[in-house]
Amino acid sequence: MKKLTIILAVICLISALSATTMTVHTTSGSQEFEISEITSITFDDGGGGGDFEWCDVPAGDYTYGDPAQTLNINYDYEIMKYEVTNQQYVDYLQEALNAGDITVTSSTVEGYYTGDQHYSAGTYEFLDLDDSDCRIEWNGSNFSIISGYEEHPVVEVTWFGSWAFAEHYNLRLPTEHEWEKAARGNTGYDYPWGNSIDGSRANYWNSGDPFEGNEVETTPVGMYNGQTIQGFSTTDSPSPYGAYDLAGNVFNWTDSWWSDTSSGRVVRGGSWHGGTAYLRSWFRGSYGPTDSYYNIGFRCVRP
Repeated sequence: MKKLTIILAVICLISALSATTMTVHTTSGSQEFEISEITSITFDDGGGGGDFEWCDVPAGDYTYGDPAQTLNINYDYEIMKYEVTNQQYVDYLQEALNAGDITVTSSTVEGYYTGDQHYSAGTYEFLDLDDSDCRIEWNGSNFSIISGYEEHPVVEVTWFGSWAFAEHYNLRLPTEHEWEKAARGNTGYDYPWGNSIDGSRANYWNSGDPFEGNEVETTPVGMYNGQTIQGFSTTDSPSPYGAYDLAGNVFNWTDSWWSDTSSGRVVRGGSWHGGTAYLRSWFRGSYGPTDSYYNIGFRCVRP
């Protein structure tokens, strides 16, 4: 889709050279330029579209599992600083709808998956709109978000819906090894910042993170006790490489299978609906990729 967009843009540019103005259409609107004022044009190569913040994870050793062992990832990559929000997912849905990549009813969003060793190519549910915990709504023509939940992590999204989001922006879901390295580095810690935990660090069951009067709930990404955490020192950071919510808020889908014979996908990080044991960086959970829950979201990596 991105290659096609670039080709069409070039065609439009060539046809516009004889004119005095050129109108550029983007997902955020249109703008008209005087041809004589344009000195250069840069195209997005599709190497990770979308308005996301990233954290660099360099190649090297990292701590994995319990008991801890030292493993190595021999390439650099980037991981999203925050979990994908409801607003970001709605932006994707609207773009995918306009492109004809999804179908929507009052209860579900569905789309095509290319298939793998356990699931054949075909149509799968991406988002369960019918669940009361879903903060995204559909009025028959447009998507909207329940007020106040724009910056909360998207939930009720299946693994397929997470994969489709990543594909749309030429990104991918992290393997569980990439996820754990981003969360833990080579520290050997139980949690991204150390071996102890409290409600000032993460959103989990009874951590004291109410949102708009609810006893327990997701919180806006990167926020605990209603305040954005900023200015961490080197020894007091949310994670070794600066990513947030790698412990708590919502579980993150990964691209890894539970085992060589399992059709379940690994989730990592724990959630607002579980205790601190589930938030340990080495804890592994598993759900079917067709499952969607109030406590599972995702983040992406690149390249």
